[in-house]
Amino acid sequence: MEAKNKTTEQSTGEIGRTFSRLLHTYNICMQLTFGKYGLYPGQPQILFALKALGRPTQNELAGFLGIGKASVGISVRRLESGGFVRRIRDKKDTRCVRLQLTDKGISYTRWCEIDYDMFFSTMVETFSPEDREEALSMLRSMEASLGGLRRRLES
Repeated sequence: MEAKNKTTEQSTGEIGRTFSRLLHTYNICMQLTFGKYGLYPGQPQILFALKALGRPTQNELAGFLGIGKASVGISVRRLESGGFVRRIRDKKDTRCVRLQLTDKGISYTRWCEIDYDMFFSTMVETFSPEDREEALSMLRSMEASLGGLRRRLES
């Protein structure tokens, strides 16, 4: 029984170390790639969300992304100063300010989508179709487990 627990601890530790190295390498690749556009690594997700939502408020954007309003505010200000996003007053409710991609933002969003496709294609290029399905299943399972932990920690 003790040998089994030791093996489990070792494999769990190795999963953690490997996952940490993967995230580190992924983040470096993101910084190098999106830095050439003048973007921070998390900002393409905001561009993608704006494309999907159309003209959301900052609160709607934060809710869609599942991140804090303050974090969204900082990123939106940076994207606005970079010419990717603009704030527009809602015509029906002039108290409401909406966010919209600029022409530059629309163009760069497409380039970011291409880069994301390249990242993920590269990560699984040596996988068989079956391995890709299994990897996706495992990632979804990890996301669900961590989502449960997050909810417990936040409550």
